[in-house]
Amino acid sequence: MSTRPRPHSLSLAGVLLVAVASGSCAAFERILAQPGGIGPPTITFRGATLAQAPAQRALAAYYCPRFMREKLPVGAAADFACAQFFGPSPRPQDVQVAFDLHFLVANPNQLPLPLSSILTAVTVFPQTNQQRLGTLCLRLCAPENAACSGGADPHACDDQPGDVRTMQDFPRAIANLLISQGLRSAAGQPVQFTVPPLLEGASAEVIARFAFLPESLLPLFEELARRSANQLKEGQTITFSMPYRVEGTVFADAGSLGRVAAGFGPISGEWVLPPSPLLP
Repeated sequence: MSTRPRPHSLSLAGVLLVAVASGSCAAFERILAQPGGIGPPTITFRGATLAQAPAQRALAAYYCPRFMREKLPVGAAADFACAQFFGPSPRPQDVQVAFDLHFLVANPNQLPLPLSSILTAVTVFPQTNQQRLGTLCLRLCAPENAACSGGADPHACDDQPGDVRTMQDFPRAIANLLISQGLRSAAGQPVQFTVPPLLEGASAEVIARFAFLPESLLPLFEELARRSANQLKEGQTITFSMPYRVEGTVFADAGSLGRVAAGFGPISGEWVLPPSPLLP
């Protein structure tokens, strides 16, 4: 799905002043050939795929005692009762649910364009009473910028004139629902928080990985349990599935030239949690 960037170009006069001050004739000539100044990247959202999930039995073993202690006055007996059905409760890191967002990012400019941050807003179980909205801003760094600290940074997605969506557009988001694990490329490099600038006229596939904090999903698995019980009553095969809606903004920062942004989504879908573990 290709998104239309909101018109937001940097001042051509400002760009020319920087080019002249830097003494770069080549940069000066490329900017002159590009009417309207620096434009935002073009974003094609290619999907949201499940990247990590526990086995369904491990999921039940983790959430069963927590759910029982919250709903019933059973105390430590919840651990014993749930262990009889599902086995001992696993560690939180063993029940993490993570997903990848896939983008094709193109630079329509005649100058390199550094990607600076990605704002992601995910709603799980939308259109239900148990829906949960989580947002996270991921700061990106150029590989050669040792002073830049990549990772979660809400201020990297703060509102600026001309932006499409920012953190301020999601005031009802739940804190600590999402964590970021970084970026990886289609070539399979390890997850990290650095990304090289997009060369002029070039495009690159960007894959951003996020995960849900297990404790934050407890209310959602009440909805999941209810749906599974209804499937069982109707004689259907039980499926552990999480409907979702995802949207956000990709920001590019041209330094003293300013910031440009392009939005993606909202896109809806469903993640089906597998019977066996899905390892990252």
